[in-house]
Amino acid sequence: MPGSQPRDQCKPLNIPGDCDGLTLLAALGRMVGNISAAEWQLEFSRGRIVSRDLAPVAATQIVRAGQRYQHLFPAVTEPAVNGTVEILHEDEALIVVNKPAPLPMHAGGRFFLNTLQYILNAAYHPQTPLPAHRLDANTTGLVLVARTREFAGQLQAQFAAGRVKKNYLVRVPDPLPAAVFYCDAPISTGAGERCSRTVDRENGLAARTEFQVLRRFADGTNLLEARPVTGRTNQIRVHLWHLGIPVCGDPTYLPGGKLGGTQTLAVGEPPLCLHAWRAKFLHPANGEPVEFHAPPPVWPA
Repeated sequence: MPGSQPRDQCKPLNIPGDCDGLTLLAALGRMVGNISAAEWQLEFSRGRIVSRDLAPVAATQIVRAGQRYQHLFPAVTEPAVNGTVEILHEDEALIVVNKPAPLPMHAGGRFFLNTLQYILNAAYHPQTPLPAHRLDANTTGLVLVARTREFAGQLQAQFAAGRVKKNYLVRVPDPLPAAVFYCDAPISTGAGERCSRTVDRENGLAARTEFQVLRRFADGTNLLEARPVTGRTNQIRVHLWHLGIPVCGDPTYLPGGKLGGTQTLAVGEPPLCLHAWRAKFLHPANGEPVEFHAPPPVWPA
């Protein structure tokens, strides 16, 4: 994988409008809430907060909206990922892939090049394919990718309007509330502790997931079909966690309402048992209804 060789990497730091006139240190504290001022100050002292031409910048620099800085990470070797991306379908408008795990969709955290986006960019160069939605790094299955911004906009509009019908396979422990059940607890709008989402009944976004038991296993676990009616971040995982039946293998949403410290599993670890299985939508080129299936991994069997 491209991230296996050490190399300098930079993450963009784009100044938003509400940070206009602040010092760069203050702006970073507002922009990235999970890093303390002391940690940012240490990065400044190391010369790792730099301009677009890689010149170190002072923490006291006054910034303006729209300016761009970078966070430099020298000699980065990224964690290993599963790069066996399977192309299920492609035409003039659409690429449908079966994403493996662990594999992040986009750059973030410890990952710069070991991502689905980088793999697609390399495979389809000079095109820049545009995924129309996201799966978590640990989730396998269908990803719909557009070949142009126009087609991406059409797909994303269908997702936003709830017109893409998605079905997931998920494995959870006993006890279940029923053979058919649902959860409609609202989900927090922003990331919280350890980048997690939670149920937020006061300020959360409306969310609903419907579940049906497909199979019961002798080890006390169950195979469910999950149908997310809405599309909130981590929705299926958070709803099952809220119901007290967290997804088997989930490193973040643990039994007993606890949070784990791991976001992306390592290659070879027991998998997160969540698979984007089917999707129905209107083809962005001709408006005709289409349906795709991603072959499941071994754990649903």
